[in-house]
Amino acid sequence: MRRPGTPGLLRGRDFRLLFGGSVVSGLGDWLDQVALLVLVTTVWHGGAGGLALIVSAAMLPLLAGPFLAVLTDRRPSRQTLLLTDGAQAVLTLGLVVAPGTYWAAALILARSTLGSVSNIAGQIQLRATVEPRDIPSATVLLQTAMQSVKILGPALGGLLVVFLSPRAIFAMNAFTFLFAVMCAWALRSTSRPSVKNGTNYFTELREGFSHVFGSRVLRSLLFVMCCLMFVVFLYDSMAALIVPALGMGPSYIGYMVSAVGVGGVVGSLLMGKLVARVKPFVTMAWSILIIGCIIASIGISIVREMRIDAAVWLCAIFLLGVASAGILVTFPSVVHAETPVELTGRVWALMSSVPALLNVLAPPLAAFFVTWFGIGPLLLAAGAALLLTATAVRARLGDVPRVAGHDETGTQDATPEPATAPGAPTTPSSAQDAPADPVAESGHEHAGTTSPLPAPDRGEHPPAVVRDTGRPTGAAPHTPGAPRRGPVVPRGRRAEFPKEDSMSEKIDKLAAAGFVVTEANAAQQEVLKSLSDEEIGVLLSVKSRVEAAGSDVEGHVVSDPSGGYLW
Repeated sequence: MRRPGTPGLLRGRDFRLLFGGSVVSGLGDWLDQVALLVLVTTVWHGGAGGLALIVSAAMLPLLAGPFLAVLTDRRPSRQTLLLTDGAQAVLTLGLVVAPGTYWAAALILARSTLGSVSNIAGQIQLRATVEPRDIPSATVLLQTAMQSVKILGPALGGLLVVFLSPRAIFAMNAFTFLFAVMCAWALRSTSRPSVKNGTNYFTELREGFSHVFGSRVLRSLLFVMCCLMFVVFLYDSMAALIVPALGMGPSYIGYMVSAVGVGGVVGSLLMGKLVARVKPFVTMAWSILIIGCIIASIGISIVREMRIDAAVWLCAIFLLGVASAGILVTFPSVVHAETPVELTGRVWALMSSVPALLNVLAPPLAAFFVTWFGIGPLLLAAGAALLLTATAVRARLGDVPRVAGHDETGTQDATPEPATAPGAPTTPSSAQDAPADPVAESGHEHAGTTSPLPAPDRGEHPPAVVRDTGRPTGAAPHTPGAPRRGPVVPRGRRAEFPKEDSMSEKIDKLAAAGFVVTEANAAQQEVLKSLSDEEIGVLLSVKSRVEAAGSDVEGHVVSDPSGGYLW
């Protein structure tokens, strides 16, 4: 079986497109953020009120995530990405001609709403693009890229502001959204809408809440993230006060942001080795413990007025970034592992929006605390809260098993078919020898004829079935009753089994052979993804023989599209 990992994921065409669109769009967002801050403060002279208005406009749509997710789950993810990214490009161009803060805030509010929908659709598309066993590896890769963009984006934005006007940078960001649109347009896979007969909006909304609060793992994860993000934002919002309190100049604010970003990249790469080997809540507990110790140490240093070299604090902040990756990688891996595909949008939005609400409430409380007690006691209280949270997570949730789909070495859980001893007969009724029926596995009914073609939707005419012997052209037929020999393995060595293609690689292979798979509906694409490598080989063999027959045997495409994309 194929061993999952980052290089294997990048070989998949659809994942490369999804990854590229996310990274380029994320970089544009950072450029946009720097330009917007400069425009509001130095050009429009909006002051603190203008900044608060812009930040509120960007944050408020996060609270509507669970309600927007119901509608997002009803539509194919590829279509949603196309519409939302295209609309965000238009709204970003609107910032180029915005006359003032209020117009900009209105555009930011609309764009952030569409951005929330786009983020939800992106998580759904990830489930449609990547096999479940590869979700942790995909999360590691995406998180590493986002942390890298977090370092590059602000620095590049600050450099561009020196040479270009903020409005020119908005135009550049609009082109990054258009790039994301092109990536979404080229995707071949998409999600299957979750619309059910007899259900309404509120029933579907309740399904998402019921799944989260009915699952011990998700319910616990949501509670941990709420506590963690609230405490983190207590001190993170006061970062500008922490740096001078440590005796460092204002320039060290930028150095600390860079140190956190570099630590996040290193931590994400490290998590690529650990995510499959360590229990998720154990990883989170250790990460929170490390962060709590660092924050408490900074608080003690400020309270006691200790002066420590700035390089020491930069190293500590770097370690804080490394530890944060343990949380940022574990969170999405657990959410996807515990969520059915059809509920991905609603569950992801709920798990993300509730902590976001606490992020809005934390800064005012932190400001009140600092006014009365000072920045040092705030850090001491935050560090103590984090240490308490880490202890509770380890004690109460340490028994939650590892993310499914990996073994102890970080590779895919798979028990390969044992090699058949020479001369040992195999019965046709054996489950291992029986050919896989993708139609039956997909839940569609069939009339007893195994075919590599996807089953038609109900109410449509079935496609023409080209019968085949079930083996590639040129393969010797198997004589009934004759023994089947497995691979001959030298004594002391493990059997080596052929690598199996991922779902996106299977779609790519069919498309490369001339199959117009983009015309398949979501249900049919799911069937195609479930085909084994042997069944893919049968399809390619049948197609080559049909084409070789020329005018004698023709595959027909009629007005009914069901199955017509195969020939």
